[in-house]
Amino acid sequence: MDLSEAHKEYVKRMLDVAKGGMKALVCDPVTVNILSVVMSQSEVLAREVFLIEQLHERPHEEMPHLKAVVFVRPTRENVRTLGKQLKQRTYGEYHVFFSNVCPEGLLQELAAEDDDELVVQVQEYYADATAVDRNTFALELGESNSALMNPGQWSRSVGMAVDRCVEGITSVLLSLKRRPFIRHQRSSEAARRLAADVARVVYEQEAGLFDFPRADGAAHLLVLDRFDDAVTPLLSQWTYQAMVHEIFGISSTNRVDLRHVKALSKELRELVLSAREDAFFAENMYANYGDLGASVKALVDEFQQQTKMSKKIESIDDMARFVESYPEFRAKSGNVSKHVALMSELSSVISQRRLMAASQVEQEVVCGTDRAGAFTQVVDALRNPQLLEEERLKLVLLFALRYENEQSQIADLTEILMQQGVSRSRIGLVRTILKHGGEAARTGDLFGNRSFLGRASKVVGSLKGVENVYTQHQPLLSSTIQSAAKGSLKNEDYPFVGPSPNGAAAAKPTELIVFIIGGICYEETKVCEQFNALKTGVTVVLGGSTVLNARAFVDDLRKLQEAGG
Repeated sequence: MDLSEAHKEYVKRMLDVAKGGMKALVCDPVTVNILSVVMSQSEVLAREVFLIEQLHERPHEEMPHLKAVVFVRPTRENVRTLGKQLKQRTYGEYHVFFSNVCPEGLLQELAAEDDDELVVQVQEYYADATAVDRNTFALELGESNSALMNPGQWSRSVGMAVDRCVEGITSVLLSLKRRPFIRHQRSSEAARRLAADVARVVYEQEAGLFDFPRADGAAHLLVLDRFDDAVTPLLSQWTYQAMVHEIFGISSTNRVDLRHVKALSKELRELVLSAREDAFFAENMYANYGDLGASVKALVDEFQQQTKMSKKIESIDDMARFVESYPEFRAKSGNVSKHVALMSELSSVISQRRLMAASQVEQEVVCGTDRAGAFTQVVDALRNPQLLEEERLKLVLLFALRYENEQSQIADLTEILMQQGVSRSRIGLVRTILKHGGEAARTGDLFGNRSFLGRASKVVGSLKGVENVYTQHQPLLSSTIQSAAKGSLKNEDYPFVGPSPNGAAAAKPTELIVFIIGGICYEETKVCEQFNALKTGVTVVLGGSTVLNARAFVDDLRKLQEAGG
């Protein structure tokens, strides 16, 4: 199962179906992102595409010599806008591809607007979620993501977000040609409702589309709630992709915005991190901080040997200066200068914000067994003036999750925050996270899965300024997928919706598609890739309503709080 490749194949077929003559590719704000992560602009233009535009942009002059390849979501707004274009005869002919199942009523509405019979074909190509990687997908729910996490207050607008999740999941199932058994986390009303809605589409409304043969075991869809593990999105990250997203943010189109770093050359201020297009990133996206520094240095050393240079490089700053001083290195090295720039900025932020010190306390809180020692370390960290409020608040949230019955100590920590001027609303996030992610709300054994998986920190090679950091914490998802793969998830904790497998053999999936309502973390994508690399006979695909970092997760908590959640 390779979701990226499946989506890319769809796009190639769309562009190739209208052969002969120049084409315009017309997308909407969602499908343009879905397309851009699987095919570069140069690849698109190489297929006789003269123009790429958004469906909802202002109408331009008629271009009857161009064929329009329209790739949009099957929404009423898109169909109405497309109908206006047909009336205006903007293009000579239209090849329409919807990213998901199009309701019959919308097809009739489109046909009614096509007086001049400009539409040559209408097809459904199931690419209605962003393929973050070959085994990872996400949706772009924006402001609606936090509301999804509070089903007690689901309204009509939130219902649209739920529908979007259903559409995204079912499109992934259709693109992979899978009719899965469906189960959900028992303790989550949001997961139950979403699983039931997906089952209704798969087994009732669109049963004919999902009439794929099913072998023993087959595919299982497991719907989980982000609040079953509220720890992972709060922790500092120390592997490359997760670190970049945590500190700078990675957009839905895999872009990293460094325009705030004025010292960088212009071409390095907006970077693309794509495992499909960048071999170094593909090889190192799950590398830890220290090993990554050594890998980048090895590339710089190799260039020096090839060019007979003898510049002494001992630190990340030395590498950054080297890249700036030798434009020929930037030209020849391609993506390497990008990674040197990223490493330099990561190192700078980690040092300025004392993130390594904060991370050590985080790990002690969530993985250690000494409550008194953890409390003392958190108090000391809160009184460290070099830690930002963001880091201090995360430590208190983590302590509250880990030791939620120690109300007096939690009160002491929140009192320190209050004395430091942290707002009452931010301190109130402690109550919010315990309400939604506390022990009573969870199914999984969040803190019972402790094992020391790290190695001692060390200095790698001769590179100064980078420590090889390993964390003890493993996301709860790791143990969940291992149990699911063995067929040992308890039915009372993860009940099936609709048909359920018969017998022990059928209970073990050959493919596991996990969807986390509320969002996934890059640390969890790493866990899934590591599991897949073991080749156990079970392949895991991970999806979520968004891709989180700590800032986004805390912001979702704030919105929940403001909504009375």
